[in-house]
Amino acid sequence: MSGIWRINRANLVVRISLGLVVGLSLMAAGCAWTPSSAGIVLTVTPATAYIPVSSSFQFGVTVSGTPNSLVVWSAGGVVGGNATVGFISSTGFYRAPASVPSPAQVTITATSQYDAISSSSATATIVSQTSGAHTVQVASGQTVTNINVQVPQLTPTLTIYGAGTCVGSTCSTSATGAEVTQGSSATLFLVGNGVVAGTVYSISGNATDVTVTQPSGSQFGQTSNGTPSVTFGISVSANAVPGLRNIMVSNPATGELSAFVGGLLITSSGQ
Repeated sequence: MSGIWRINRANLVVRISLGLVVGLSLMAAGCAWTPSSAGIVLTVTPATAYIPVSSSFQFGVTVSGTPNSLVVWSAGGVVGGNATVGFISSTGFYRAPASVPSPAQVTITATSQYDAISSSSATATIVSQTSGAHTVQVASGQTVTNINVQVPQLTPTLTIYGAGTCVGSTCSTSATGAEVTQGSSATLFLVGNGVVAGTVYSISGNATDVTVTQPSGSQFGQTSNGTPSVTFGISVSANAVPGLRNIMVSNPATGELSAFVGGLLITSSGQ
């Protein structure tokens, strides 16, 4: 009987060992599916902002837990935003809509390009421009003589009239914009008021879809009728999702941002 016990015990040990191996293998397989974003932390600043209609505001974001600090910005749940909730560039530069949306609060979100699970949001409350007297709150005993209130210029001067592409030295624009195929490069030609040296250009959507080469001073000029123009290069990833993108231009010096909605159409290389 003791010999039988030893054999059965050995079988039991083997079965238990095999069970542990299978269990550990399943656990390891399960770990392979665990999101790698556990340590990624994003913080959008400021958390809240009150922004007048047609005005601009710069949001910031800090990213920790990954060497890839690139993020995708969205306004109101739309990457790059739209005319209703306002536009936001790939650097977090936000342009409020021309009228107060309903609701007036717009959620500004930065999502990790490394892992879409990781994101952080802020709230932009869009307010109407007010005319007439501006009230200044002062404490008891303070003088109100010669108070100087600085009111920012809210009249937009940055506008895109048309966009197209250049072939050699010949550039043309279209009211519908430009068309570029996946995996190819192009020189974009933009015409519009305020398109001058110092303005910054970006394309809405995933930051890896389109790479923009910012224009140098020599790439700014004028059309035959004196309208400001600019050329700059873009490279479209072979993995870019086909569809429309917004061409966006911002002027950090004046605090403005304008967008050509649907100004860039990315087509499939298989077409």
